[in-house]
Amino acid sequence: MKILVKNWKNFKANPDIWFFYGFLLTCTFSIRKVLFFYPIDGQFNEYTGIYLYLSDIFLVLALLSWVLTILYNNETLLSNIPTRLRKMFHVEHFNGKYNWLILIPLILVIWSFISLIWSDNRFLALFRSLKLAEFYLLYIYIIYQIVPRGTILRNTFRIIIVIGIFQSILGLAQFVLQHSVGLVWLRESQIGPDIPGVAKLIFGGEKIIRAYGAFPHPNIMGGFLLFSILVTYLYPRMFHVEHSTENRPGDLSIKAYCQASRLLLLFVFIQLLALLTTFSKSAVLCLLVAAAYITYHTIVPRGTINLPSLIKLFHVEQFGRKLLLICGIILALGLIFKPDTNSLLFKSLNERLFYLSVSHGTILANPIIGVGNGQFVLDLSKYVPRGTIVQDWQYQPVHNVFLLIWSELGIIGLVIFLWLLWQLFHVEQSIAKPAVKCSTWNNDGCEVYEPIGHTNVPRGTFLTKRHFLVFLKGLFLGLIFIMLFDHYLWDIQQGEILLWLLFGLLAGQCFHTIDIC
Repeated sequence: MKILVKNWKNFKANPDIWFFYGFLLTCTFSIRKVLFFYPIDGQFNEYTGIYLYLSDIFLVLALLSWVLTILYNNETLLSNIPTRLRKMFHVEHFNGKYNWLILIPLILVIWSFISLIWSDNRFLALFRSLKLAEFYLLYIYIIYQIVPRGTILRNTFRIIIVIGIFQSILGLAQFVLQHSVGLVWLRESQIGPDIPGVAKLIFGGEKIIRAYGAFPHPNIMGGFLLFSILVTYLYPRMFHVEHSTENRPGDLSIKAYCQASRLLLLFVFIQLLALLTTFSKSAVLCLLVAAAYITYHTIVPRGTINLPSLIKLFHVEQFGRKLLLICGIILALGLIFKPDTNSLLFKSLNERLFYLSVSHGTILANPIIGVGNGQFVLDLSKYVPRGTIVQDWQYQPVHNVFLLIWSELGIIGLVIFLWLLWQLFHVEQSIAKPAVKCSTWNNDGCEVYEPIGHTNVPRGTFLTKRHFLVFLKGLFLGLIFIMLFDHYLWDIQQGEILLWLLFGLLAGQCFHTIDIC
């Protein structure tokens, strides 16, 4: 009863945070209402529909309650709005460089709405523009309400880990059973080896379905697992897991840290297995890219970048033997299961080449302003090579976010988006502090340890805030890599949320001193 009373008081004090948690818990599920759709050849198409997701409702509630709480806080409602808005958006922290992190995505949203003028289907263009505006508001909310509050940020990552484990177990069960588990209430995709349109591979002459989880496609599940695996692996160092035993003797704190680390490593292993069962080549490669970037910038000591030190640091000889062993295992599995190389590699490559030819036509016809937001699939038949018969399942966007933006919003929209990416990758934290062995990064009097990468680092050293930024940038590079080979980060709900969530976490480093407690 006391717990319920306490949670009710917390909800009344910060209703937006609880709605945000609800948003996180539902954002990976396709629980939605199809409000309307524009059929293509008389068939339903995922990319020409207008939807309301359960996660949309939670997000809108979080945003509304956030704004109303600030406007109403201890004063008459709607009084002195300009002053309140300045306080809400921390205008005093703005400077010439970081202003653009707020303005650039806003310019992109405005340009998206302007594209309604020349869009063939203005209702669909309006829906896509509203979605972009919604995720821009999510971006703003994360910057000003999540990043500065260490406890909320820690809970956010905990929820991501829990969702990652749930989705991994569900995906592994689907792969083992080779059909849907039956979670209809979570809108689990109906999958099976003989169902048309289901992503599958051929091994030894048999059809093998790829793991979906509760996502609409295995590639999207792979992209989310890229995020959750890195969060799970780095969580003990980002958020000190011995916090619950901080008032006990030091050996108990270290013991709690080690136990939690082993548990999280088990979670990482489960998620890695699930990632492999998605057979998402882009997600696996992006995980390697992100891991390489994070490892290099958190392990290599500054000023010691030379070949002998790198060989010694990374144990190249041992790594080479392990790499040969892994390659041998992969080769042996290939000989045993005899995967069909066409279904594994060339089929997806040929599909992407087809969409590249379509985007080439749309860009040449509308290079400056594009065909309008959300119009690529509707206009696809206009730009296919002459004599090509387009199947129902082929009505999809080009599998490249940059070409998709260029096609729909023109070179103007693409330049704005690239400008945003450039600014985000070059963010810097407001205040740099050393690593500390305590429950917060901003707690004076804690025992200071040497940064990671020095040989005298004691066991249990935690990440500095610089390393936290490196983690975000590594994940950022991984998602950029995915953008080169897929489109879901731009036009599918789960992918868009993942992208703008990361954007907000990155941009928030510029305006706030993080306080992980």
